[in-house]
Amino acid sequence: MLAIPSLPFWKQSKADKPVEHTFRTGKHKIVYETVGEGPSLLLIHGLSGSGRWWKNNLPVLSQSFTCHVLELVGYGANRAFKPLPLIHAAEAIASFIATELPEGKAHLIGHSMGGHICSYLAAQYPERVDRMILAAASGLVRSDVVRMAMRLPVAGHYSPLDFLPTLAMDAFRAGPLNLFLSTLDILGSDTTEIIKKITAPTLLVFGDRDNLVPPAAGEAMHLLIPGSHLEIIEGAGHVLMWDHPKTFNRLALDFLIPGVPLVPTAAPVR
Repeated sequence: MLAIPSLPFWKQSKADKPVEHTFRTGKHKIVYETVGEGPSLLLIHGLSGSGRWWKNNLPVLSQSFTCHVLELVGYGANRAFKPLPLIHAAEAIASFIATELPEGKAHLIGHSMGGHICSYLAAQYPERVDRMILAAASGLVRSDVVRMAMRLPVAGHYSPLDFLPTLAMDAFRAGPLNLFLSTLDILGSDTTEIIKKITAPTLLVFGDRDNLVPPAAGEAMHLLIPGSHLEIIEGAGHVLMWDHPKTFNRLALDFLIPGVPLVPTAAPVR
């Protein structure tokens, strides 16, 4: 496992960055970077995203966890002509956890489409998941491809201006075909029945100004996932971990670090 670098990898010179890892499963691969020490924590980005979307969270999370920052097939540094279907991505990540991580299980944080994948993973491979955070997770979104496509450009509407270049670059790297195919997969994969099977302690975090996956989706998930917790961050949009990193990091640490009582919330906490 890599030691904690003096500077996080997104601020280091190329020579000092952690080595990029590749895990192969069948015809596909998972590209990831590792930073920090402690229990394993996987961070899984969403549609149009990359590992760079966790820039404001890794400096904090890596102090308590070994963070494995994944880049999904067709996104970020994991270039491909088409993305891996969500359910197959969950299978690949489960294989990665079982094969590559010493514990054979991990905490998960999934954003948007990444949360969708985490839902499949936790429901179908419960032995691989410790605690899970679903941030603005898709899975219960009701829309069509045209409407979703029109909303994508404003995903970072409530984000600081420094997020916009990252959003634009990652969308460009993914390409319109990958974005289109992933959107079809998201909208065609309702998780209503799947998430009822989740047994891992689960924290749901949504932004009250999210115009892609509104807080109502989080409230619906909260009712379906047994014993789940729901937090709604005021003033946050869809990319809430970038919009309000201090709040998001505090919620994540409070939930993931052992010893924090797991009392199911009866209603959204604002």
